Amino acid sequence: MKTFIAGIMLISSSAVFAWGNTGHRVVGEVATRFLDIDVLVKANKILKGQSLARVSTWPDEIKSEPTTYQHTFNWHYTTWQTDDHDHSEDEEDTSTGFLLKSINEQLAVLGDPNASDDEKAFALKFVVHLVGDVHMPLHVGAGTDQGGNLCKVTYMGRPYNLHSLWDEGMIDFTNLSFTELSRFVSEGRTVQEVKAIRKGSVVDWALESKNIVASLYPADVIPSTEQMSILNYCKKDVLPEEMPKLSYEYAYKFMPVIERRLYEAGVRLAMLLNQNLK
Repeated sequence: MKTFIAGIMLISSSAVFAWGNTGHRVVGEVATRFLDIDVLVKANKILKGQSLARVSTWPDEIKSEPTTYQHTFNWHYTTWQTDDHDHSEDEEDTSTGFLLKSINEQLAVLGDPNASDDEKAFALKFVVHLVGDVHMPLHVGAGTDQGGNLCKVTYMGRPYNLHSLWDEGMIDFTNLSFTELSRFVSEGRTVQEVKAIRKGSVVDWALESKNIVASLYPADVIPSTEQMSILNYCKKDVLPEEMPKLSYEYAYKFMPVIERRLYEAGVRLAMLLNQNLK
């Protein structure tokens, strides 16, 4: 029991990441297939031969160097309250995140003819990563549970928080490489579907994520006897018996959502790079 609780506490205190390595690489791999030839050549030059899939995880990896990169840590999410119809990121409140603002700022660097190669490489790595982030529903939540990081569940008998389950757990359970998964998420897509995916703006894509969020939370195993604004398994101290036990039914319902969001992110990333990489 003590080992189980220790594992839960370790997982729930981890930093907020989105998709995990495999998911981000899928986004980069899908995007590469939709890049214009001249844009692919430019990206290859800027990244010194590294692929979009390879650099897609770099903005998470640099979290190990807070002295240098801490100013980028709140670029990975945006807080969108449930009852808000419109969304703007408050520059005075750094805790709310600047995901949408950061995507647009880095796209501007890619389109700036006066930007240096190093500045464009930095911007390109972040655009690849952050477009993936904005398609991960739990990065566009109300912020009351740290994007699901405070919500403890089990999946296939293993402890997770809801965020880690979405960014890595369900994807890793498929035992697919990023190249296999990128191929699988692309299967059966029509020209009409791709055309529809390319519509909208970064804000529209964030709204899609916001509208998915509420459906991801399983019901309380032990309903609260008190009026609560949060679920029992999303509080500070959670007993094992209070944690929802998720398995194939949850995966059957939500793996198609994950696959679609990864594919949409890849198609839209390519569209943004085709439009902005100069």
